Amino acid sequence: MIRSKELDKIAIDDIKHKSKIRIGFSEFSKKLYENTKNKILKELNASEKDWNNPKWQLKNRISNVDEILKYTDLTNEEYENIKNVSEKYRFAITPYYFSLIDFDNPNCPIKLQSIPNIKEFEESGLLDPMNEEQSNPSGRITRRYPNKLIINVTNACPMYCRHCQRRRLIGEFDKNTSKKEIDESIDFIRNNPTIREVLITGGDALLLTNEKLEYLFSNLSEISHVEILRIGTRTLVTLPFRIDEELAFLLRKYKVNVATQFNHACEITPEAVRAIDILVDHGILVRNQMVLLHNINDDKYCIQKTNEELQKYRVIPYYLFHPKDVKSTKHFQVDISKGLEIMKHLEGRTSGMCKPTYVYNSPLGLGKVPLVPMENIEHDETRYKFITWENKTVKKE
Repeated sequence: MIRSKELDKIAIDDIKHKSKIRIGFSEFSKKLYENTKNKILKELNASEKDWNNPKWQLKNRISNVDEILKYTDLTNEEYENIKNVSEKYRFAITPYYFSLIDFDNPNCPIKLQSIPNIKEFEESGLLDPMNEEQSNPSGRITRRYPNKLIINVTNACPMYCRHCQRRRLIGEFDKNTSKKEIDESIDFIRNNPTIREVLITGGDALLLTNEKLEYLFSNLSEISHVEILRIGTRTLVTLPFRIDEELAFLLRKYKVNVATQFNHACEITPEAVRAIDILVDHGILVRNQMVLLHNINDDKYCIQKTNEELQKYRVIPYYLFHPKDVKSTKHFQVDISKGLEIMKHLEGRTSGMCKPTYVYNSPLGLGKVPLVPMENIEHDETRYKFITWENKTVKKE
């Protein structure tokens, strides 16, 4: 009972801190969403059926500052800043994701990920930090590992994240990879029996039509040495209406795993969970690849709460990515020590199913490096010393 009371004290303290994290299922979030949604529907003379249509959502993306002004007040400075940044770095936000923004909170995680920020004019960083342009042996492939590779199938996304690692590819127009380059990519894989896993990404791969996706899946599935197909998408977060029974059946047919990116608990909404349920109920593995971002989620309780919400809705926390040194994203950078502090906090305080692997992507495409708190283990020739999650020391001879 003494030990149980010690653990209760820790748990109660965690619950107190986690309760301050905004979640997508809170009454505040639901009310905010409905209010903005109704404003947009009224402005566009649209219906609930339109709102739930992914094509309508894409057609009506908010993509200039004057459209933002229709739904919220902006100071003259905010207006000019957004206008000036967007002239250099394009933005587009689905009405759905826009409706999650709390404009009264300057540090709203949705706002910081989607609305252009004057800090983007700080242009330190690299256009292509992962050296993808030099890791392309054929077609639209990126290859950084011996037995797996990426096919980039589009530059289009429902919403252009301000921290995007491929913002160099966004350009002025959405453009899918040509069939010629897709076929070249498939031929390269067919002729290289070392490749067992293929990740289809972009942009957002689920902005391709089901017909184009099936073309990819069917051709890749016919290659005997390709054992695993994965697809990278943020539609669960930014355009959940794209996920329907037809798509889920297609993904199940070809046994395609899904990698997505929820970065904050407030993105896990009823609409997002409906999309998750459709996929998981069809037996599709959904894993989350979160990016550690300053002022968005670089807080140990935020990371804990977000991953626990994901676990609750059957999404596996997979990676916590240290932010890449992408040009004009310096304001999102976090010191590695902060990430290690967060990972140390998660030890013992949450389920092992809620703990992602914290990774640093090496520059020049040299691959991921797992980052772990090094003080956890010490050893010499005769014994090991371990530090537990409560900073207690145990030894093994």
